[in-house]
Amino acid sequence: MSIPTQTHYAHIQSPSRVKRDRGGLDNTPAAAGDRDLLRAHLGRDVLHGSIGRDFSKAYRRKADGTSSPRMYRVDSEALGRCEYVMLTNKQYAAVLVVDVDQVGSSGGDPADLNPYVRDVVRALVSYNIGPAWVGINPTNGKAQFIWLIDPVYADCEGKSAQMKLLAATTRILGELLGHDPHFSHRFSRNPFYTGKAPTAYRWYRQHNRVMRLGDLIKQVRDMAGRDQFESTPRQQFSSGRELINAVKTRREEAQAFRALAQDVDAELAGGLDQYDPELIDGVRILWSTPGTAARDETAFRHALKTGHRLRQQGQRLTDAAIIDAYEHAYNTAHTHGGAGRDNEMPPMRDRQTMARRVRGYVTHSKSEAYSGSSTPGKATSSERKALATMGRRGGKKAAQRWKIEPDGKYALAQRDKLEKTHRKKRIEGQTTQAKIQALVGEVYVQTGKVLTRKQIMRETGLSRATVTRHLSALRKAGLIPCA
Repeated sequence: MSIPTQTHYAHIQSPSRVKRDRGGLDNTPAAAGDRDLLRAHLGRDVLHGSIGRDFSKAYRRKADGTSSPRMYRVDSEALGRCEYVMLTNKQYAAVLVVDVDQVGSSGGDPADLNPYVRDVVRALVSYNIGPAWVGINPTNGKAQFIWLIDPVYADCEGKSAQMKLLAATTRILGELLGHDPHFSHRFSRNPFYTGKAPTAYRWYRQHNRVMRLGDLIKQVRDMAGRDQFESTPRQQFSSGRELINAVKTRREEAQAFRALAQDVDAELAGGLDQYDPELIDGVRILWSTPGTAARDETAFRHALKTGHRLRQQGQRLTDAAIIDAYEHAYNTAHTHGGAGRDNEMPPMRDRQTMARRVRGYVTHSKSEAYSGSSTPGKATSSERKALATMGRRGGKKAAQRWKIEPDGKYALAQRDKLEKTHRKKRIEGQTTQAKIQALVGEVYVQTGKVLTRKQIMRETGLSRATVTRHLSALRKAGLIPCA
């Protein structure tokens, strides 16, 4: 069934011309038994409620200055006086709520919904995925729809894969129904309200079906004609040898980009780029064949130059500055050497990754090379496990040689290699710690503020764990100021 657009109803001038259809919805008001079933599905003994739209009054101020929410038992008369309630929280949700912001007509009946909304609901009902509860504003025809779902949970920070799926399903349903994009999904209209406020929503129970989020979002995407989400295949290679060859290819391409970064560094150090006769709009285009520009390499090289210049001028290496340089160079190369190809600018996530790589090169870190659209991509979890398994087999063979000949030529060579590696890692760690100390100290002297961990990660391109470890050591030694 096709979904209408709102422009189909532009000719409607007054509610009197709207046909009295309810979009497949039942207009029998919700009874006490219906609300009991909803309470049982929510699985909550108390709910956070608010008498009116002044949500600050929904909290109690304690003697120590903190506040706590006003909670009401789900079977109490006090909850019935609250026009607003939180049906979900950060850690738990058993319903999905969509706030429909399309104006209909007064009355509070499903027939008073916006015509576009009614037709979308009709399509949802025909696919057997219509809302379980419908609440309608009697003054303007706006509404809130509630779906009953299998409960989803999250950690103390409100993060989990199921909560992400809930957010995605809510967004897709909301976009179909013309939702309010600023709806916080916290306080919503209370389906248990028993007061007599003239603006109180009229509630109608449609069914008691409980839906799985995964099935619901698939059916909504099918109905809307949208592509289904497809996860990355767990296994992309037919054999271990093919996997090893792919990893070698990735490493070789990373080394090629590393060499390109060193070439750019040498070129800037010699001051040669300002005399380059091949500059076009400040960009030196690299050509793979006559008339065909190497767009990725050109853009990456120009972003590196920009990063070096910013560093030399004492300016911050922000993502925005590096990405802008990359996009400018890519578009210039495409304009003058596209050779009929489509503009294949890497997605923003890859450009942000590129900015981190550039920042790492400029500050002489050991980050991997840029893995944008020109590289095969990173190894998946299953591929890394396969490589680890093959590595363990080789390790068992090596362990046998260590056991049989502990003072043999192989063992001595490996010990020497291990000692060199440890020495190198110790020096790298000391150098990295010194860089962090210098960065934090420089900013503190200039601004009087201490950089946060995220800011240090952006500046240095280091991982969260590395920055945390060095910051802890520096603070214990009293070498940097505390925040």
